[in-house]
Amino acid sequence: MQESLKVSYSGVRGIWGASLTPEVGVRFASAFAQFVQRRYQRPLIALGQDTRPSGRALKEAMLSGLGAIACQVADLGIVPSPTVQVMMGHLGANGAIMITASHNPPEWNGFKFLIGPRDIILDREQTAELFALASERPGKAYPHPEVFLAGHEAIGVHLERVLRLLDARAVRRRRFRVAFDAGGGAGRESATRLLERLGCEVVCVESDRPSEPTPAHLNDLCRATRESNCDLGLAQDLDADRLALVSEKGEAIGEDYTFAIAVKHCLAKCKDDGLVIFKSSTTSRMVDDIALAGGAELVELPVGEVNLSKALIAAADEGRKALAGEGTGGVIHPDVCFGRDSMIAMGLVLEHLAETGQTLSAAVGEMPQYTIIKDAAHGFGPEAVQVLLKRVKEVYAGEHVTEADGVKVRFADRSWIQVRPSNTEPIVRLVAESPARARAEELLAALRQLAEESVK
Repeated sequence: MQESLKVSYSGVRGIWGASLTPEVGVRFASAFAQFVQRRYQRPLIALGQDTRPSGRALKEAMLSGLGAIACQVADLGIVPSPTVQVMMGHLGANGAIMITASHNPPEWNGFKFLIGPRDIILDREQTAELFALASERPGKAYPHPEVFLAGHEAIGVHLERVLRLLDARAVRRRRFRVAFDAGGGAGRESATRLLERLGCEVVCVESDRPSEPTPAHLNDLCRATRESNCDLGLAQDLDADRLALVSEKGEAIGEDYTFAIAVKHCLAKCKDDGLVIFKSSTTSRMVDDIALAGGAELVELPVGEVNLSKALIAAADEGRKALAGEGTGGVIHPDVCFGRDSMIAMGLVLEHLAETGQTLSAAVGEMPQYTIIKDAAHGFGPEAVQVLLKRVKEVYAGEHVTEADGVKVRFADRSWIQVRPSNTEPIVRLVAESPARARAEELLAALRQLAEESVK
């Protein structure tokens, strides 16, 4: 495997035509077919993709690999990742492949693997099993298995599951004007249909931006929100599992607010229900404060959608109400599916604004005030990563240091920092948060310095 091919429980991602080739796709798809067949005799496997140009060739490779066993394939076409998860349950599929590199740059592509019966991505142990199978596969192309088209109903099934959780009439009464930027991705039709069913006037933004909907990439959406007098702006990544927000002032407020608003809204709706909130370790302390104020139990988990998914499943099996999410704009509502879903995130944000009568700026103004800064350090091989993690532990040995997910350091002034290798790209992620901007900037600058020293 070339070094730039990233294999983790977030799936397989690589640069198309370099580390990721049709042969790699065939090999992993045939390995996944064998993986599913170990659990189900004649499996049904769902297949979806986002809008990356390399998706068509990669889909052909996937089908050639799946032909290694006797199976049926439900071709969902171009759909969001959460739609694939919803359709697994709807169709009774035993496994699924979503062809996407999610928020990675456009030269990348890849695939997520999902397994029934809870329809979630593979965990660490399952990924190890799949990778072992893939290392044994020859990359031989097989005749395509039996394929039937199921994309015509997929979006409708997904949206109905979202709408049944919302007070659509309350949202319609606000008559929101919404600027929407799908980033050219798979969520455009789904989101537009959802917004229209919620009575919104939709201003579509045709941007040519990177997939990751960070503030630096949302200039077109910010401009459209201001110039079209919209109540807010919404942005997705290419596979539409993440949602970022822009205020009515045309300001990108940061991805962490998506989950924070969803948590605050669900706590208001579920008073005295013993709600448990699961969050990833890089998520803002806003969520901690909101959960505490709302009387919810808060559980912090290592980054990775599957960690949140499995925690939600365990809570559901215990009969507990729960919500999960990440500071990347990911919200997981178990009554839709056990994966990140920008559609339910949109619905919860709009419902919150409708029921409170607030603007998005006003809602943000009521949130606990923190500055969170996220950065990435490049050029890190496995040895350099370990050098950096060790150095951070040494420098901050007198503080509260944990190693559940990279190295995270908490300070007495409610600031924190974290260093962790990415699951999806060959980089190290650096995060700093503090109630004071200057303090967050100071902490991140110190992390950058340690990172530079670790690769010399």
